[in-house]
Amino acid sequence: MKHFLFLPALLALTACPSSPVTSVDAPVVASTSRASALQPAVTEPTPEPEPAPLGEPGSVLARESIPHHDPRFHDHYEEALIVAEQGDLAGSIDRLRMALFDAPDSAATWYELGRKYLEAGRRQQAVECIGEAASREPRHEDAQRFLARHFLDRGEPELAQPHVRALARHARDDFRTPYLQSRLYVATSMWDEAIAASRRAIALQPEFIYAYNNLGFAALQRGRNDLAVQYLEAATELTPLEPYMLNNLGIAYERLDRPEDALAAFQEASALDPGYVKAVANRDRVQVLVDERLADSVADFLQRRAQGEVESPEDVASAEPLPESLDLLIE
Repeated sequence: MKHFLFLPALLALTACPSSPVTSVDAPVVASTSRASALQPAVTEPTPEPEPAPLGEPGSVLARESIPHHDPRFHDHYEEALIVAEQGDLAGSIDRLRMALFDAPDSAATWYELGRKYLEAGRRQQAVECIGEAASREPRHEDAQRFLARHFLDRGEPELAQPHVRALARHARDDFRTPYLQSRLYVATSMWDEAIAASRRAIALQPEFIYAYNNLGFAALQRGRNDLAVQYLEAATELTPLEPYMLNNLGIAYERLDRPEDALAAFQEASALDPGYVKAVANRDRVQVLVDERLADSVADFLQRRAQGEVESPEDVASAEPLPESLDLLIE
């Protein structure tokens, strides 16, 4: 047994008789000897290749999705909502983009990412992402509604039209759908259709003031001034009353030869927004007409009284109606 234990040492001395003796603390030097070749080789792990981007180069999907090796779609999505509530908007956007890599056809993720871009002031990216949501899920009402409003606000009714039509199919009984239809009809000068759509919106939501204004505006374009006054006067009982609604009412009054009422509407509109140029111009213009009418009435009254045709205020009142301002002169 002892012979076997010393055999490796004897072999080593025989093979290398002139080798210097080294201490046990000497550093280990790499060797090509048969003994070192028998040792197991130490290899570095092969790095995992980077995941390939999704979508065609230059596409919205390729730009927005963040490739990663952590396929946890639901976790990324939920984390995005949580960190957004904590005020970390950039972190929320990054997590949604990671969730997008895991589920590129998720309309909910596209829409939420678009909303976050809106909050960050990146509207063009928001529109593109919400557009992806609508294309992947035509029944996504919020996405369709946002896009319809966006393009109508930009004066691009041809781009708004498919989204309004999608809402008419999938959200027919939501009052916002006929309202957006009325806006589309107004933008394309389809006045009768705009009136009908506005009435539908009011029937579904009687306190939705903007539908009253749209109906009044369309009625003015068709020359239906009585109808315009009816709905624009009704709007003054609702909120939020906007200056342009009062301006429209003033125009309707003026067309019905009610300059005093028109002036009051223009005055209220310009008081609500002193920078509203149209209302200020209309106020000043109609003020001249009202002053002219009042001055002529006063002069006519005084002339007739001088000629003995008018003896008392009662005679004036019984003869013809006078502007209310005349009461101060004849009391």
